[in-house]
Amino acid sequence: MASPLFVNIESIDERNEEMNFIRKPSIDLYPGIRVDKDTVLTYKNENVDQRLENLLFHSTTVVKGDSYESVYVTTIKLKEGDILIFEEEGRGYIKPVEPFVTIEEAIKDFEHIKDLGGE
Repeated sequence: MASPLFVNIESIDERNEEMNFIRKPSIDLYPGIRVDKDTVLTYKNENVDQRLENLLFHSTTVVKGDSYESVYVTTIKLKEGDILIFEEEGRGYIKPVEPFVTIEEAIKDFEHIKDLGGE
């Protein structure tokens, strides 16, 4: 039996024309801030102590386990426009690895590609 990964394109009938697809967008909303040179932020809980001023983001995180305690001290030089996402699981603010945009920016992006193919 042939693997479905190897399809002979010539065998696709006219009813199944090729289209462009996109990953379904996430509708998960994340609280956060977009920083500029004047942004000042402090946040503290039992595990995290954070401070942002002059685009320098300092974070001290304490992780405790059964027989250990680790302390992570991080300093990140941010750029104007960087986004910090607030994680409610106790980590405080983080600079995400993947790109984040506002809802308005996402809508604008989709408006730009809506005519590229398919319905």
